[in-house]
Amino acid sequence: MTIIFLFITALAFTQSADQFSATVSKSEAVFVLPVDTRDKWTWQRADTRPNAQEYRMDVTLKNEDKEYTFGFYLWRRANARSGSGSLKDLIAAGQKSLFERGESRLMTIIHGADVKVKIKDKRLEISVHSGDDLKRLFSGHPTEATFKIKYPDSAEVIQKVPIVYQ
Repeated sequence: MTIIFLFITALAFTQSADQFSATVSKSEAVFVLPVDTRDKWTWQRADTRPNAQEYRMDVTLKNEDKEYTFGFYLWRRANARSGSGSLKDLIAAGQKSLFERGESRLMTIIHGADVKVKIKDKRLEISVHSGDDLKRLFSGHPTEATFKIKYPDSAEVIQKVPIVYQ
């Protein structure tokens, strides 16, 4: 019985991992992850406490002894009106940012970073195009990226993926 359970778990993990990709070229880095299929997305929900993170779809990697996290984020602002709409509407309502983890272990936003987030083929695509940002993130050729997906009322998804260099 245990062997069958382990096989099914490994099979599910493999299929899930295939939905993620991390590709870096000289001119861009593209990270693709799955998203839920929903008729309507909601944000700035009344049942979310103020300043709490409602959505997170991002990538974390380590390059030359520094850790970076970048992608899509949406926090519930105090006194904000709730919103709803398509996935494209949700993405427009949130922020696209790059953070660096400092020695204090706190995350600091890197202002002016060229992080783009869009829907492509029913998946979310996070990309970086600026030469400075590409150098900051990939100069040491990190080999692995960790994707994190968090939605309200859902368990967080964490998936490690090898980075492919072209």
